[in-house]
Amino acid sequence: MLRTSIFGLALWSLVMAEPVDDFESRVTEFKLANGLPVLVYTDSSAPVVTVAVAYKVGSNYEPAGKTGLSHMLEHMTFQHSDIYKPGEFFRIIHANGGVNNGFTSGPYTAYFEVFSREKWELGMKIEASRMGRCVFLDSDFSSEHQVVAEEQRLSENSPSSVFWTQLNAAALLAHPARNPTVGWADDVAHFTTDAVRDWYRHYYSPSNALLVVAGDIRPDEVRAKAEQYFGKYKAQPVSLPDFYNAEPKQVGERRLVVHRVVTQPSLAIAYHAPGILDSAFCAAVVAGGVLGQGRGSRLYQRLVVDSGLATSASAYSETGRDPGLFWVSVTPKAESLIPRIERVVYAEIGRLGREPITDRELQRVKNQVIADYIYSRDAIMWMAIILGSYQLTQGSWREFKLYPEKIGRVTAAEVQSFCRGFLTADNRTVGTLLPIAQEEK
Repeated sequence: MLRTSIFGLALWSLVMAEPVDDFESRVTEFKLANGLPVLVYTDSSAPVVTVAVAYKVGSNYEPAGKTGLSHMLEHMTFQHSDIYKPGEFFRIIHANGGVNNGFTSGPYTAYFEVFSREKWELGMKIEASRMGRCVFLDSDFSSEHQVVAEEQRLSENSPSSVFWTQLNAAALLAHPARNPTVGWADDVAHFTTDAVRDWYRHYYSPSNALLVVAGDIRPDEVRAKAEQYFGKYKAQPVSLPDFYNAEPKQVGERRLVVHRVVTQPSLAIAYHAPGILDSAFCAAVVAGGVLGQGRGSRLYQRLVVDSGLATSASAYSETGRDPGLFWVSVTPKAESLIPRIERVVYAEIGRLGREPITDRELQRVKNQVIADYIYSRDAIMWMAIILGSYQLTQGSWREFKLYPEKIGRVTAAEVQSFCRGFLTADNRTVGTLLPIAQEEK
């Protein structure tokens, strides 16, 4: 007990001892005349620089019939532009000692490069080219479309991917987060070059993007190069729909059973939960930590250690802007044990809503959040992605600094209130992935 308290106090002191101004002094924020917002995070601990650009378009903005289009466009932007031809993008990166990647999520699509200090300008040049100079030829599209279609096909052949995709779609009736980022098979099959080009022209605009540069760099250097490479593009208005209240209130438990060739069954339970802007969100995070984060969590102790009913147990709340899902996931040792496991899960959730959590449990979760916060600042690349994500989903990168402080203020009573209000039978969708023999497939 004493050791835990001392560790928690030390972690909390590390966060609170760092003045807000010290963190904020590392960040410079400005906007170009064409509407492109820019964040610069200065950290000279290593001679490297990350250049990242994110666009406010992802799978959440895709209408029926176009699911997966943002992901398809992400693939195409690596193919051809005014400064790189098909097959040259990665060669240019590697020849200059850099690394790069891109990803599509619900609210945005992002790209980044990491170069040494002396090569960082190449990242600006590449991302500016991606923003406004991509070339979409049928020949390039055909080959990359096959790659994306194969990626989608593989996801449909993966039992766990099918299970989670179907369960997510069952839990969400109206919010577009119900759609897989890679898209539904029929939509992907009917992509065209023109559709990708139109998506690009509509959403890849400086006024719909965010440039983040992090590392051994000065703000004045970034401003000059941002003006040089990105300032030439004209802003265009982009209207983004708001899905915050899209999901209707669930009025009864839903159940899904998926049969696939797997060696072990799976149980997952999804509850509707508050988004990150909601005052109850931090209580949801703490509840997830108490129930299912780490070997000391309640579900792990009850299901894995004490009873031996399962080999794993976890719980967490999604961290999206819009209301999302609170997940409980368990790997039962046998299909026959699933009813018993469910009873244990619901009993622990009920107890969490009735009885205040102990100070020790509350501090354990807070320590974990604070430790994650501290460790995340060790990698410049992740700082660029994290600050960009907070800026896009929460409206300000400053929320990154405030997050552990908000978690630190969560009370046992708030956790109880969250459990009683959200983790109810009528608000859950229960999914099971059950094994079948190979010949039954």
